[in-house]
Amino acid sequence: MRHLFAPIIALCLSSIAFVTVASADLVSGRCQKEIENEIANLAIPKERSKDVSILNIYDGSGEGGGRIDHIEGWVSFNDCKGNLVISVSTACIPLQTYTTYECRVPGVKNY
Repeated sequence: MRHLFAPIIALCLSSIAFVTVASADLVSGRCQKEIENEIANLAIPKERSKDVSILNIYDGSGEGGGRIDHIEGWVSFNDCKGNLVISVSTACIPLQTYTTYECRVPGVKNY
């Protein structure tokens, strides 16, 4: 009888571990490397940027808020009010880059 429950318990424990790892990936900065590469390609001086936040953007449909539609990296600056926004797909492919409010980056659209 004890041998019958061992595979079931192992399956349950592996499912819990998978969910924990998957959740940690989303929280710790999915597509972080690709977003950092996009920032590096813009040649922004390191002393200019204050902080980078990576956010999952949900589509809003479905139960519990829906699925992740895309990921955005938001860079805040020391020298202006606003942000640089880098939007990438869930496969980490760059979609759009723009700045907001007063912040400007050469070659990047401002909204």
